[in-house]
Amino acid sequence: MKEQKESSSPFSSMAQLIAALPEEERIVLTLFYLKSESAAAIAQRLAVPERAVESVLISGRSRLLASLGLATSNEAHDHAQDGKQE
Repeated sequence: MKEQKESSSPFSSMAQLIAALPEEERIVLTLFYLKSESAAAIAQRLAVPERAVESVLISGRSRLLASLGLATSNEAHDHAQDGKQE
C-alpha cells in the first residue's frame, strides 16, 4: 500500500501565514476576508473606530505580502518616486 504524501495547499500555507500574524491583525483579517464582514461591522464588534480597522487591514495585508516576498503597490510606487527625486 502506497503512502500518500501530505501536500501543502495554498490555502493551508495562507492559513499558516495568517496564524503567525499579531492577534489584532489576525482577528481583523479573518473577519474581513474569511467571514466577509465589513470594516464597519468589525469596528462595531470590536468597539473601535472604523478607521482603526482600516489601518489594521492595511498593516496586516502589508505583513502578509512581505511574508510572501511581495511588495505592495504603494511600496513599489514609493520606490519609483525615490528614483525620480533630485
